[in-house]
Amino acid sequence: MKLWSSFVKELIIASRGFYFYIELVMAFVLLVVLLFVVPEHFDSKENEYLYLDFPTESIEQAYIDTFEDLDGVPETVTLKADKQEIGALLYETEDNRIYVLSSEDDMVLLAKEKHTVGASIVMDADDYEIHYTYYLQGNETQRLKNLVMIIHGADDAQLYDAAEEQTIVTLGATQADLSDRENLLPVFLTFNGALLGFFIISAYIFLDKKEGVIKAYAITPSPVWKYMLSKVMVLTVTMLVTSLIIVVPLMGLRVNYLMLIVFLLCTGAFASGLGLVVAGYYDDMMKSFGVMYLLMIGMMLPALAYFTPSWDPLWLKFIPSYYMVFGFKEIFIKGDMGFVLLIALAYFVAGALLFAWANARYKRTLSV
Repeated sequence: MKLWSSFVKELIIASRGFYFYIELVMAFVLLVVLLFVVPEHFDSKENEYLYLDFPTESIEQAYIDTFEDLDGVPETVTLKADKQEIGALLYETEDNRIYVLSSEDDMVLLAKEKHTVGASIVMDADDYEIHYTYYLQGNETQRLKNLVMIIHGADDAQLYDAAEEQTIVTLGATQADLSDRENLLPVFLTFNGALLGFFIISAYIFLDKKEGVIKAYAITPSPVWKYMLSKVMVLTVTMLVTSLIIVVPLMGLRVNYLMLIVFLLCTGAFASGLGLVVAGYYDDMMKSFGVMYLLMIGMMLPALAYFTPSWDPLWLKFIPSYYMVFGFKEIFIKGDMGFVLLIALAYFVAGALLFAWANARYKRTLSV
């Protein structure tokens, strides 16, 4: 009962403070960004800039017909590069926007200006062989360079036939598909929970240190761990509410909310424990700013791996927030719930260990 009354008191005090409303405002800001700024589906079409040099217009047109323009009619467009206006024919397919330029210099200029690959396709008038010259940016992977070197080593028709014969096995066919907007939720929840929660609980502790609240526990019968646990409970409940503010309008009833709540509580416990430990070694926010800044930046690095699957170094998996991002993703796609429960348990245990560390630190501080 004393813990409950302490929690209620801390919740009332927090609701009157500045940081409580930072969490609520941030949740609504993230929700507004997802609903009204981020599109349901991103434009994933690639832009290609080509220069074609064929012996006759009929042969060139026959080659262009392979682009399979969606409406069958190319669009005349004007592009800008290096303060110049360049005319081009636009052929839009399901996967690409192909711009056909009238000169090789224009193609090279646009490829350089738009930071993408350009190509010059020339047909020999004598033997009708097609020669391809690619203009790369210099930052392409070696695999892409190797592919460019060998892709035209065989007839295009043979390549297409071989591609059609490839067996495609869909992994996780029972998993739910997420829109591009919904795919941002794991990163947003990690930011709203782990990072913002870690910062907020530290701010609460520093504020209480400034007002002498923690030192007052040295002359009261109430143990300091109850004070800290009430702070953790306040932060966890606040994090839970703000996370649901973001999730419910976007996902509706398509989420296992029981699993989501369990995962939020466990990750919230971890973030709170980390914040308590950091706050235990500094007297105010300014002195701890460098450490907190580095920790928050480090905790955001797994988001890069989430958005760039090809970049996933081993050392990134040692950052705690890595499994938060992918744990939320598994929940939203209705993936491996056993994996989610396992990492939720790991976060809970880690949070308990950090809490014990913080408790020992605060006891030592009060006894000095």
